[in-house]
Amino acid sequence: MSTTDTAIAEEPSRGRPRDPSRDEAIIDAAIDVLVRDGYDRLSMEGVATAAGVGKATVYRRWSSKAELVIDAMATLKPAVDTIDTGSLDGDVEELIAASCSPKSQRLQQVMLSICSALPREPELLDAFKTRFTEPRIALISEMLERAQRRGDLGPEIDVAMAASLVPSLMLQRALMTGKPAGRTYAEQVAGSVLLPVLGRPPRPISTTD
Repeated sequence: MSTTDTAIAEEPSRGRPRDPSRDEAIIDAAIDVLVRDGYDRLSMEGVATAAGVGKATVYRRWSSKAELVIDAMATLKPAVDTIDTGSLDGDVEELIAASCSPKSQRLQQVMLSICSALPREPELLDAFKTRFTEPRIALISEMLERAQRRGDLGPEIDVAMAASLVPSLMLQRALMTGKPAGRTYAEQVAGSVLLPVLGRPPRPISTTD
């Protein structure tokens, strides 16, 4: 290879590098617009305006508003996979906290905004199930299976069914009231529904919203 060829090969690629701060601004704007206006009224142009960037900047990163909304939702996912306190009671407390954390509350608002669009947006529905609903239930199932291995739960407990209770009822509450379910409701679900299903006595509410 000649010296000239080597220089060309080693020359850095031209063009502006992708600015992570713009991605963050677009994601934040998408969440704000989605919660305020709903999925049907959200547009790539409106998100670009709210983020203070050009429309082309948004389209270079996301080819559709469904892709943008899916990625925006992903930034709000609570870290349920970190729940492993070594005891069932401790795990349930952590699950309650994760279910009504500020990120979870914001995620519930976003979910409320997209629910009406799910039946007619296959891409959005598929992502909703595979990236949010199913992984969250699977992680709670793992938490309960660890409790079974420790002997905290009996082998007769239907882990798959129990794991779906908290996320399902929290979302249902949000859909019924039009606002995120709070700490009090999370305590009610855990104390009055989840624990009895797990073969534990019900527990009174110990916190308030």
